[in-house]
Amino acid sequence: MAKNPKSTALVPAGQRKPPAKRKAAVPAVMPATPDALRPVLGLDLAIAKLVGSGGDVAREDGIVRVTGLGYATRGCVVPAEEIFYDRSARRDDEGARLGEADKVSWRDEASGYDCIMLRDSNRRHLSGYVGAPRDHPIWGWKCEAVPPDLGIDVHGGLMYSRLCQHGPSPTPGLVVEAARICHVRVVPPPRFEPLVHATDHRVEHADAWWFGFSCDQVYDVVPADVHGQAKFLQAEVGAVYRDDAYVVHETVSLAAQLRAIADGKAAPSRDGPPPPPIGLDPRRGGGRG
Repeated sequence: MAKNPKSTALVPAGQRKPPAKRKAAVPAVMPATPDALRPVLGLDLAIAKLVGSGGDVAREDGIVRVTGLGYATRGCVVPAEEIFYDRSARRDDEGARLGEADKVSWRDEASGYDCIMLRDSNRRHLSGYVGAPRDHPIWGWKCEAVPPDLGIDVHGGLMYSRLCQHGPSPTPGLVVEAARICHVRVVPPPRFEPLVHATDHRVEHADAWWFGFSCDQVYDVVPADVHGQAKFLQAEVGAVYRDDAYVVHETVSLAAQLRAIADGKAAPSRDGPPPPPIGLDPRRGGGRG
């Protein structure tokens, strides 16, 4: 018998309790005031894009997540659920792009579909994604299998189609969430704690099938392509950088088109100029994704 039950060294192996599992680290959360945001974002330009009052900010390994505030582009204010900045990947030569977020997640009010604007961690261009619910007519379809007669018209054509990306654990950290293409994962508040954010009541979702487009076509300025053939081709076709306003607009347009397909209606008229013709990009062979 063990003389000291508090000492595991004297307790027989069969009677020892297994070591307690370590809980995942929860990033510290602080109010998203300008004074709190300035040292973690580092730019007043980035702070100026956050709209509203209240909100929270959390930090983890160079990732900053802002919740409870809207996100302003030159075209609209996005009703953001989460806004991410990747401080570790920032470059000094990105000019005005330094003020943009690296990921914005929101629910489009008109279609009811979840949307994401996401920056590629390597080439630094933006992409847009819309989550089609499980009962959608083309849920589970590969982007290359979507027929042209459905009328989907988005920048570069559909380039992405995939199920929700689940993290490595039920509560992935900010590093995973900042790059994950899936619904906003809401952790239920502790019992008896009042709801703080509108998304706190959301139940566990069924997997969406995400369709997306990417602004790294030959007619796009890609921040990482500063030398070589890519830059030469961009100059030849008058390529421009597709900013957050453009990507949000295209994402909302894609959501409207997917909703029209679900409702059995004609594709809605586009608001604003059409995207560049896919045929401009020799990599696409003139065909639709």
